[in-house]
Amino acid sequence: MKASVRICLLAAAAMVIFACASSGKQFDRTHVNDIRKGVHTKTQIREWFGEPYQVTAPLQGHPAGCVERWTYVYAFSSHGGAKTVSAALIVDFDSNGKVCDNAYTETKQ
Repeated sequence: MKASVRICLLAAAAMVIFACASSGKQFDRTHVNDIRKGVHTKTQIREWFGEPYQVTAPLQGHPAGCVERWTYVYAFSSHGGAKTVSAALIVDFDSNGKVCDNAYTETKQ
């Protein structure tokens, strides 16, 4: 009985070490450098990136006066962390539904 428990624990540990994990929601990053403040609307951002992972409203105390934030985030890790990719896009909108601020970051290891 103890040998079978030990084998199960080793198998579970191996799955954790060699498994893949992801978080967030994959999004198309083609247009991250095309976003223009005061020009693009929620409709355009949704067409480019899909539905946001998270929506925060109302924003309070934003220096640019933005009132709503859309967050797109995705992270993937495989082979015990040997390959890691993460991307985050934040788009803030004013009261007219136009982009008033945005930020993007991506890491690959």
